[in-house]
Amino acid sequence: MIVPMKHVTLLCVASAREEALARLAGLGVLHVELRLTDTEAIAGARIAVEEAQRAIAAVQTAAGGDWRRLSIKAAAASREGRDRDPLVRGINDLADRYLVLREETRALAAEIRRFEPWGDFDPAAAARLTAAGREVALFKASPGAPLPDVGDALIQVLSRDKTGVYGAVVGAPPPEGLAPMPMPPKRLSAMQADLDARLEAMRQTAEAIASHEKHLPDLQAQIRRGGQEWEYVSVAENLTVEGPVAYITGFCDAREADELTAEAARRGWGLALRDPEPGEDVPTLLEPPTLFRPITGLFRGLGILPGYNETDVSVPFYIFFTIFFAMLVGDAGYGALIILLTLFSRRQVARKARGPLPQSVKSIFTLFYMFGGCTIAYGVLSGNYFAIPQAAIPEFLRFKSIAWLADVNHIMQLCFTIGAVHLSIARLWNAAALFPSKKFLAELGWVGIVWCMYAIVCSIVVAGFEFPSWGVPAMIVSVLMVLLFMLDVSELKENGVSLGMLPLNVMSCMGDIISYVRLYAVGLASVKVAENFNMMATQIDLPMAAKLPILAVVLLFGHGLNFAMGALSILVHAVRLNT
Repeated sequence: MIVPMKHVTLLCVASAREEALARLAGLGVLHVELRLTDTEAIAGARIAVEEAQRAIAAVQTAAGGDWRRLSIKAAAASREGRDRDPLVRGINDLADRYLVLREETRALAAEIRRFEPWGDFDPAAAARLTAAGREVALFKASPGAPLPDVGDALIQVLSRDKTGVYGAVVGAPPPEGLAPMPMPPKRLSAMQADLDARLEAMRQTAEAIASHEKHLPDLQAQIRRGGQEWEYVSVAENLTVEGPVAYITGFCDAREADELTAEAARRGWGLALRDPEPGEDVPTLLEPPTLFRPITGLFRGLGILPGYNETDVSVPFYIFFTIFFAMLVGDAGYGALIILLTLFSRRQVARKARGPLPQSVKSIFTLFYMFGGCTIAYGVLSGNYFAIPQAAIPEFLRFKSIAWLADVNHIMQLCFTIGAVHLSIARLWNAAALFPSKKFLAELGWVGIVWCMYAIVCSIVVAGFEFPSWGVPAMIVSVLMVLLFMLDVSELKENGVSLGMLPLNVMSCMGDIISYVRLYAVGLASVKVAENFNMMATQIDLPMAAKLPILAVVLLFGHGLNFAMGALSILVHAVRLNT
């Protein structure tokens, strides 16, 4: 459910506002309305947290990566808050030094590549000759063109490659036909020595950053403390002082209003509670039933948390998303792989966390255990194990459901049935929300239209399905219910055009039901891709010793690609059907 909230206005004596804030923080029941979000104090607290996060990311990257290519985030433009913690400052100073060294090595490497064709040319010696009256200049010429005559001057070719001829002219500037080139800043050997020195400094800096791995728990604690301070400062900055009175506004869980009222009475605070008004930005506290609570992690990940005035659809969303997931992936082998990857990921995360995992993280793992388990169940029922032929599957795994699900008509009717049930639940949910308004009858009419459209689609697509005798009367009654009750009389003038759109909406309802055939189509495509890669691998005509490594590569690539496409189909189709 979406927990009911109360709007709170709390007043206290201005001189006691720090004490009041501390007590409110201890209660933890008030969600403060943040009108000011970027004051100097708030920005300083935020930057302190960001710098600690940067330090953790740098340490984790250095501890497990190649020191030549560490993915270290550049520092924020503002330096506020960086001196709050010596450990964070020290790590970030090392990170800054690493970034500077990396840029210097890239610039040096580019310079070396640029002047490499002229070898270990000494620009100091060239400068001395020029000062003595013998001008020295570098040139580049086209590879196929003859070198021009330079008279009494000396022309010396130093190297050649596909792109050009590289050399020096002594005693004259380069004549026409030779492109003059700038002098290198120093000898190639000196530039290489500089590059080696900076690479060594980079390596040492990376090792110094990685040596702080033992301090990761301290850094994580620093982030927690910084987050609390950031939150506290944000609230303090939004506490308004008007003469001798200070006040703050926000929202609280309606179930905790009595506790807040009692505390206000004890502390001598003024307190005003009211229901949220239309247009207010009310925070949403989502509390699905315990069994379905893991779905909130998916909601957050997809950014589809319902608003305060919307409906909590977490239960049907969880049920149908799991069904869609299982049918779209549709392979017991892939389901087992999902569970194994989840087990491995949970172990890795728990090892790095060095403490109890947050409930939000546990919820994500619980979701994938459920998705993997249901995928295994559907794969077993459909007899699909990495698209291995049915003849090769052990007898005890050949269930009667395999033949039923292998029938195109059966599986398509199953998809349409799932779609009709799914759409009917949505309409019934709307009807319950509209009751006792007569508009709930229009939603019941839409339920009838959904099942009439289901019957029409099945009679057209599914062999052997006959359109029921009740279909036409039910369709007439359902359409009339929608026409008569979808609008109040007072709404006809402003929204009457929606009545004219009803035929299109009815046809759209048919399209919605047909769209559920993607559960069959995408699942079938996945099976066919896997079957083709299996066939490619088994038909390699080579001796066994040479065949095995190629077979392994083909199978790993094919099933890996198919597995990745399955993940993409979940995002594209399972989410789309549920939103």
